Amino acid sequence: MAKQSDFEHSDRPNEQILSELVRRIVDSVRPLRIILFGSGACGEMGPDSDLDLLVVMPDGVHRRRTAQAVYRSLRGLGVPKDVVVVTESDVRQYASNPSLILYQALRQGKELYHAAR
Repeated sequence: MAKQSDFEHSDRPNEQILSELVRRIVDSVRPLRIILFGSGACGEMGPDSDLDLLVVMPDGVHRRRTAQAVYRSLRGLGVPKDVVVVTESDVRQYASNPSLILYQALRQGKELYHAAR
């Protein structure tokens, strides 16, 4: 498992950490997509950076409960992270609004996972 020090000394997140994040999220909530956005996706991470993750879920899920499940699944990784949970309808409705984080995440993010349909 990667250590905090592996995370802090690079402008990009450690691939082992990303793989483990994806595995844990997929195992816990079965998302449609996982997108890394923010400084981690742009290669501009600093010592105070966290990993920003957009988790896209099917319609009908409870966003807050899903976010709680994701955070629980990521305990013990030793890296700071922020998780934003949205539904497919949220993506359709808000993806073109440049004042929302969803807009930037979808345009500048790095897709880490896409479920087969």
